[in-house]
Amino acid sequence: MLKRVWQILSLVLVVSFLALIQFSLISALPNPFRQFNLILVVLMFTLFFLDFRVATISALIAGFWLDIMSFHFFGFYLFVFFVSLLFAQWILKNWLTNRSFYTLLVMMVGLTIFYNILTAVTLYFVSADYSTFSLIRSSFWLTLAYQSLWSFISALVLFNLATLLSKRVKPFFLEKKSFM
Repeated sequence: MLKRVWQILSLVLVVSFLALIQFSLISALPNPFRQFNLILVVLMFTLFFLDFRVATISALIAGFWLDIMSFHFFGFYLFVFFVSLLFAQWILKNWLTNRSFYTLLVMMVGLTIFYNILTAVTLYFVSADYSTFSLIRSSFWLTLAYQSLWSFISALVLFNLATLLSKRVKPFFLEKKSFM
């Protein structure tokens, strides 16, 4: 019981710290580096290597803190992270069934694209001051390109790091059988 409480408490602290880093440090960086979405990368990594329940709890914690600190309506990040995770889980279970390096790359970039489109559509329908649809602006596509590049790089680094540190992720190769 104490081990379970310690795991939950450490998850809350780590995800809260990452949300604080995302909001205060990464958003203050110059433009190409500002587009790194740490929370989205961590959520996808958690979904890919752990499970949907832990990723959902992480999304709720991060969404709560980002909703408190941001100027969007409260529940915006909760909604966007949760719907993005549902979409990623559906894709992961129905279409991309193996947990390979290429699956992680496709899921990271695909989730980034889905997240950005969902964010733009949600802000368009909910926000009164969002006068033009952001999908037609060039800044949206530049942000999407930067975030996709950062997601791609993150997938490269994190998968190789997880391969080095864990035996669960070790790639396997089919054994060649000799007929003689």
